[in-house]
Amino acid sequence: MNHSDADTTHRPVRGYVLQPGEGVEADPSLKASGLSTSGSLTLIESRTRGGAPLHTHSREDESFYVVDGTITVTCGDETFTAGPGAFVFLPRSIPHAWDVAGGGTATVLIITTPGGFEGFLREYHEAGAAPQEIKDQIAAKYGITWGDLTS
Repeated sequence: MNHSDADTTHRPVRGYVLQPGEGVEADPSLKASGLSTSGSLTLIESRTRGGAPLHTHSREDESFYVVDGTITVTCGDETFTAGPGAFVFLPRSIPHAWDVAGGGTATVLIITTPGGFEGFLREYHEAGAAPQEIKDQIAAKYGITWGDLTS
């Protein structure tokens, strides 16, 4: 499914519950997808040692809920530290980056609205060691640019 399908095709959906370790679309970290929510949102449970470099979304707002660990987030010209129980909102069109603080690990719920962001992550990670030009094309397909648009 491409990103535009996720936020423009509204099919009837059913409520669901996932037990610990379960996910949608055969991915235990994917708790809600564009497909499972009829385009409403994506929710990813990320257990990570790292974050994402400076980038900008043109299509979705991104939010984080920190379950454990601590992350540092830059949004525009502000920097935030977010520990367990913290919530971070990152509006579309504002460059942002994030990383796990102190070289540790963190569990972060990543929520994007509308849904479909999982398509970008899937394609980007499947590209693996592909040249950066290919990865940039994948990002552009999903309305994501790297770096600071204001520089």
